[in-house]
Amino acid sequence: MARVVAENLKLVKVQKGKLLLTKKAQEFISLISPQQYVVLLNIMLGINIGYFDGHQEALCVHNSSLILLQLLRDKTRDFRTSAVYTALLLDKYPMLEDGIDELEMLGYGEKDKFDIFVSIAETRLFERLLLPLGLIDMKAYDFTQEDEFAKSALLDLLISQKYAINKELVLSKKLIKEFKDQIRTSNIDMNLFEDLMFLFAQFSHLPIPPKQIVIDNLMAKKLVVGTLKNSYERLYENMVESVITTFDEFTQLDTTGGNRDDLVHEYQNMVDALYSLVVTPKPFITIQKLQILPTFIFDMLQLHYDIDIQGQDFILQCADRFDEEFAKDIGGLMLLLNQLEKDAKKLKKNKPNFEQGVKELLQVYLMIVLELRSRLL
Repeated sequence: MARVVAENLKLVKVQKGKLLLTKKAQEFISLISPQQYVVLLNIMLGINIGYFDGHQEALCVHNSSLILLQLLRDKTRDFRTSAVYTALLLDKYPMLEDGIDELEMLGYGEKDKFDIFVSIAETRLFERLLLPLGLIDMKAYDFTQEDEFAKSALLDLLISQKYAINKELVLSKKLIKEFKDQIRTSNIDMNLFEDLMFLFAQFSHLPIPPKQIVIDNLMAKKLVVGTLKNSYERLYENMVESVITTFDEFTQLDTTGGNRDDLVHEYQNMVDALYSLVVTPKPFITIQKLQILPTFIFDMLQLHYDIDIQGQDFILQCADRFDEEFAKDIGGLMLLLNQLEKDAKKLKKNKPNFEQGVKELLQVYLMIVLELRSRLL
């Protein structure tokens, strides 16, 4: 089948009993990967892939080929039947169902339109198109089991994942440790917790501000030059990328190319990482470090939403501008901080209830900035 496709595309020719590459094929091989991908797309759109497969005309199958290709790329490399992929395809893009109603009238006996769609797609798209082009691999079984398919290494090379998240950049205990190591080895003097919380507030509004301007604002407070200045800027660049990626991870409703099952674990890991930065043996010192959080939020509300943060009706303004639930989160942040301040005056060392309260405060802060970002997506 690969040879049939290659001959029809005039990539190979038979000469004196030998299979030779054509000039067209040599030109294709000389292209860089992105250019080869464009050629492959044109090939896919130009071939009448249903000419020899024995099925009737079904444009709804043919027209889903490019969407299916992206779906394959965004999934992990697990072997699945064509029926599984087709179900995922129609679930993700239900508008395709509008074109398959006519399939029930094409004389396929008792099969319903979904089974007909799967049957045509397996032959026309998987076996006769994607497989010969090397974009998928097949695990063939006998007649008692259905064949299974998975994306190939070539497909990974040609097409990038859509909305893929670099998990290494999502804020976590591991990443916090890397920041701390960078601070120690470069002799950097900074409040890592405060700067990270500042960045979360800065990038809670869309469109996000230019990264360099935010970094310059942070650097304006540092009286450093030369190599040390470069070390500060590199660290701030890494922190900015982490915060932006963390926002992407927790505000995208449908992130493809990654496993979302551990999202709650990732979120808790982030909260624990921030907690490790802010907690001290003395509760009073911990509270002093937390008192900056409402200021970051209030500044963003005043700057981008024209809310009078000094007004007595501040919470009512938040409710009018957003909704009652968001206003409760703002009020909850202030009340929880106030309660922790009272508790800290009575405590000489940390107690479980106090530690849990600190984590709750961090979660409320993160919920507020994530909510602000989500509303603008």
